[in-house]
Amino acid sequence: MENYKIRFKFQKINEFKYLSHLESVRLIILAARRAKIPVKYSEGFNPNPKLNFSFPVPVGLASFAEYADMEVCEKIDINEFKIALNNNLGSGFNILEAIFHKEKMPSLMADIEIIKYVFNLHFNDLSLLDDYKNEIGNIKKEIKSVWKNRFKVLEGNPDIVNLTIFGYTKLLNNNNIFKFNDFLINLKILSNNKNVDIMDFFKEEAYVIRGDILKTPMDIV
Repeated sequence: MENYKIRFKFQKINEFKYLSHLESVRLIILAARRAKIPVKYSEGFNPNPKLNFSFPVPVGLASFAEYADMEVCEKIDINEFKIALNNNLGSGFNILEAIFHKEKMPSLMADIEIIKYVFNLHFNDLSLLDDYKNEIGNIKKEIKSVWKNRFKVLEGNPDIVNLTIFGYTKLLNNNNIFKFNDFLINLKILSNNKNVDIMDFFKEEAYVIRGDILKTPMDIV
């Protein structure tokens, strides 16, 4: 029997951000059963569905870029796959994209090297922004797990600033692995000292590196 592998991107937001990784996996497996997706199972005494996921996010962190690979027993319509799963999932936990693999590739955890996080910050005094940027630089030097960061003042609302953090998932170039909760603790301390409110934060994207270019896991399939 020929097998096919589907890579799909899904979001986990709103109340679903409080699900653990194992609960999220169970939810997708249950949705696939209800949708009658012909999932391929491993052999042996205790067969399991052939599913491979990207790095789990901490409980409480919303994500717009979770990824998974699912092996199926037959080639099915990819749009029907997406619709069938979404009909059995919640509006805050749904499939955004799906595509068949074109070739064998490394697992998602082995391939993903950078994760992008976004923090929405409210500055009660925007004159503190430059000092805030310098302090973020000090945090980066201390934890050595941030590849790059970026600040952007929102148009039409200059009190709101987006802080984008690109964190390592692997040990590269003498860096550490980015630990979201550790960074968040440092950011909360800094923000409290500077009278800055952390309004929201979420995982926006995950990337693999091909040459010197960042690509999403969907871009390389």
